[in-house]
Amino acid sequence: KAQLASSQVTTPAVLVPLPSDHLPNPVPMAPNAAVARVPLAVTVFMAVTTSMLLAPAEAGLYSDRDALLALRGGLQDPDGALRSWILEVNPCEWTQVTCDRVANRVTEITIGHANLSGPLSPELGKLDQLTKLWISYTNIQGTIPEELGNLENLNSMHLHNNSLSGQIPASLGKLKSLKQLHLQQNRLTGPIPSELDGMSEQTSVNLSSNDLCGPIPTDGPFKNINSSLADNPRLGGNC
Repeated sequence: KAQLASSQVTTPAVLVPLPSDHLPNPVPMAPNAAVARVPLAVTVFMAVTTSMLLAPAEAGLYSDRDALLALRGGLQDPDGALRSWILEVNPCEWTQVTCDRVANRVTEITIGHANLSGPLSPELGKLDQLTKLWISYTNIQGTIPEELGNLENLNSMHLHNNSLSGQIPASLGKLKSLKQLHLQQNRLTGPIPSELDGMSEQTSVNLSSNDLCGPIPTDGPFKNINSSLADNPRLGGNC
């Protein structure tokens, strides 16, 4: 019995301190609630502010896209020159389209030597950041939309060598930033609007090879030696 009792005696455990590098990391204290709320408030404020700043640019680009899709929707394009102009693709990635990447807006349309037919869409007049409109050497027909007179930032309009008809819109006289207005080699008729006289003398105007009639203007851009009214047999006579 004594032997059995001695076998049940246990040796007290000895606590050996752990080295400092083996100690568990201390549990972090919960941050003060007021301090914790500050970064969240700042984050929300920045997100809302960024959203407000981006919203107008995005809305402008959506409007640009819709205007371009309206143009494409009215044209026949058997060779697929505008095949990249689809809703699912950012218009800044479309061929023949240039954007200001900072403002995120369409600034140039350059279409040339394309087998396109159909009318120019009045929706083009909504491209309020457009500086260059170049649609030439196509089979586009119909009239020049008077809405193009709303493009106050436009520097150059090249709609030559098409099959455009009707009169030159008087609204084009509002384009005070315009440096080039080239409408030659079309089927334009009627008188030259007197409103064009108000354009800068430095503006190059080419209206040659149409069927224009009425008085020959001599003021404004028509003083410019780079302007041309040639090959309009009825110009200078009655309309």
